Amino acid sequence: MPVFARTKLMIHEDCLAPPGAPFITMSYAGPNPQNIYTEMKKLFATIFNAEERELQERDFSWDKSSPNEKFSVKFELIRDMDTFSFMQIIIDLSGETKPSREFGKEGTANIRIEGRLRTEYPQDTIFQRSLIYEWFRVFYHRFIYEETRKRFKDQCREMINQFHYQLKSFLNILPKSS
Repeated sequence: MPVFARTKLMIHEDCLAPPGAPFITMSYAGPNPQNIYTEMKKLFATIFNAEERELQERDFSWDKSSPNEKFSVKFELIRDMDTFSFMQIIIDLSGETKPSREFGKEGTANIRIEGRLRTEYPQDTIFQRSLIYEWFRVFYHRFIYEETRKRFKDQCREMINQFHYQLKSFLNILPKSS
């Protein structure tokens, strides 16, 4: 969980960059794009080992007032790695469906996946703001904790890539093997 402190030093790093962009996007057009919502919730539980209380749905809207449904949801998952660090996974899902004779519903969906690794050191007390503490914190971070953060970033990247692969598998849009 994030450190609840009035003042804190925060180190922020995108899990997917470098190399490449700090996010993954994908578009889907086909049958039943509304089912992506329930599949994502299952994937959060299996891949990120997230409990229901850890997953937050922000900006949820699902308009069923016309035959063409429009939906959009922003998932946010905060997963503790240790006392100082946590992963923040943010996934935006938006789409539209229309009735179909062949599939029941068909339409489009757009998905954006990003992940961040954050490390927070509290700086509330006089000692935590002192030069001695800062020297100790820099030494600890550079020579002891940096390898741990690299391992956490690799785990974050791997989980996001696995989530992306499983979602593509569910949507049946994996590249064909030769």
